[in-house]
Amino acid sequence: MRSLPPHERASSFRAFIAKDCGRPLTVREARSRLYLLTTDALAGRPCLVSIDGAETILMSLTDIEGILLDLSLTKFVEDRKKMPRKKLRPR
Repeated sequence: MRSLPPHERASSFRAFIAKDCGRPLTVREARSRLYLLTTDALAGRPCLVSIDGAETILMSLTDIEGILLDLSLTKFVEDRKKMPRKKLRPR
């Protein structure tokens, strides 16, 4: 994304996130499925939640760490597919 002109970066980033996360959930939908959404986030499947017209993303700390410390979103996405994930036990 760094190779894109500055005015195209934000829209490209948002398009990538929307494609990866799917449609934004409402707060009511997110609240009723919170445990499932957090386990999905830990498994590398982030989620968008729409709150008062703005969107927030639910993703694992490992994923955020990979993006911020590596500073390469494309490399992160490719590596994320190879990265082993924590297995959670059923409740």
